Amino acid sequence: LVLQYLRETEQTSPEVELKALEYINLGYQRLLSYESPGGGFEWFGGDPGHRILTAYGLLEFTDMSKVSYVDPDVLARTRQWLLAERESDGRWKAAPEGIHEGATNNFTDSDVRATAYITYSLLESGATAGDLAPSLSWLRANLGGVDDPYSMAVAANALLAADPNDAAGRQLTTRLDAIKQSDDDAGTIWWQTDSSS
Repeated sequence: LVLQYLRETEQTSPEVELKALEYINLGYQRLLSYESPGGGFEWFGGDPGHRILTAYGLLEFTDMSKVSYVDPDVLARTRQWLLAERESDGRWKAAPEGIHEGATNNFTDSDVRATAYITYSLLESGATAGDLAPSLSWLRANLGGVDDPYSMAVAANALLAADPNDAAGRQLTTRLDAIKQSDDDAGTIWWQTDSSS
């Protein structure tokens, strides 16, 4: 992301480019070593793959592909594996398996949050709204009890990534705007929550 920013703002140099690409290539090779034999990714490359961790990795690979080579087959098979993990009603179940640490902590108890995050990840990586129609429909039908800001934000991201004019996504942004906290003197805005994001 830093390399992409430096390129976009014309602040890079050959030395910075070489060092950044070296780190990206090393990271890419290391991430590939965590691919599960049965599909998806897992902390140690074992089976089964972890849905949320795989969606997180898919977003990383997608960002990497904007500045460096990422095998399109890795992206395609990762998307396919996530789609195959989807329930028949369109949702992804919360992911209680594996290590509860870092990026996956808040996806162990909410199917809405898990479905929103995986849907967003798939859309950002090139899946279409048509591919995800059952998941988007499931999300819209199950937003009623969602009141924590993190889940609302992730669901809004998913719905608006599929359609910037999605009514449910717009309603979520309106709800988020209504519950924001702000400090005008410091120029900051935040959302109060009982859990970390």
